[in-house]
Amino acid sequence: MTPVRYIQTNEDYQSAFDYFDVNKDGHITVHELETAMNKCGVYPTKLELRIIMNQMDKDKNGLITFDEFSSMMRLQRKEQNSQRIQSQKRLINLSNEQPEIKKELLDQFRLFDKDNDGFILPEEMKNLINELRLGKNFPEKVVDQLFLEADTDGDGKISFEEFVIAVI
Repeated sequence: MTPVRYIQTNEDYQSAFDYFDVNKDGHITVHELETAMNKCGVYPTKLELRIIMNQMDKDKNGLITFDEFSSMMRLQRKEQNSQRIQSQKRLINLSNEQPEIKKELLDQFRLFDKDNDGFILPEEMKNLINELRLGKNFPEKVVDQLFLEADTDGDGKISFEEFVIAVI
């Protein structure tokens, strides 16, 4: 499994935009959005697609431009950072108030961290999912996405703090 990371630079945004812009005309249509999401293992309903388009298509012309796309991605990144900060605060409170829960989370983390280096690597995550025979339910693209979402600092590994944030 290739390590995944968050989109962070204009080059990353352009690459992601190009993935969605199948016909390379500089715009993303609702059909292109649906196709790209399906390729990622995400199958939104028609209503969900309309909601996404309405959020991203600022000028309401039925097309998402690169500027609209990158603006929405930056906004989502800010929201994710804010949520991460809130989760970290909850984690601090949790570890101070309920040490038994922290111990249980640490035990769960260690199931993934086979080499005990304090991090979950993509291969460790994939191996545990296969060991638990969950592979059919979690295609590699879904596992990649789960890893990406948990690896909030984009360093290609999941720390205990990131793990806790992902599961609480």
